[in-house]
Amino acid sequence: MQLIFKILIITLPTSFILMFYFFLNENDSYPGANFVESNLPEFKLESLENNEILIKNSLGGDFILNVWASWCITCRVEHSYLMELSNDGIPIVGLNYKDERIDGIEWIKKYGNPYQLIIHDLKGSFAMDLGVTGAPETFLIHDGKIVAHYQGEVNKMIWNDVFMPIIEDRGIF
Repeated sequence: MQLIFKILIITLPTSFILMFYFFLNENDSYPGANFVESNLPEFKLESLENNEILIKNSLGGDFILNVWASWCITCRVEHSYLMELSNDGIPIVGLNYKDERIDGIEWIKKYGNPYQLIIHDLKGSFAMDLGVTGAPETFLIHDGKIVAHYQGEVNKMIWNDVFMPIIEDRGIF
């Protein structure tokens, strides 16, 4: 009985330590990127621009999914870089997050539109399914799967350090 007790005292803490280490350890191959490796969630929402009903099948191929809002100051900061990416041919889909339609439309008119398509998520339901905690957040979608997720402003440094290694390794775009 004492032998079993000693074994449990040694193995249980060791097991928990190992479990937490592997569970919480970030993938060092791509520092800064959170990996999801899950299917893009199903959704049925309207387009920001024309109220057209959009579903998951409306989105095809490889693209960047950028969560933004007119009330988000950091979204304004990253917007000029998204315009550069779009001009370089990177397909970007916008997810207008918890924003009134008119505010989102006016914001796009004022600052420009880098998006091929903008999904209007007034209640944040699709964003919640994605695990979004705020704006901006950016996802890399490859063949209908979320392969990377970044929380915060995407700029040239983040693009080159976080997204480009994944894009190059997987042959995306």
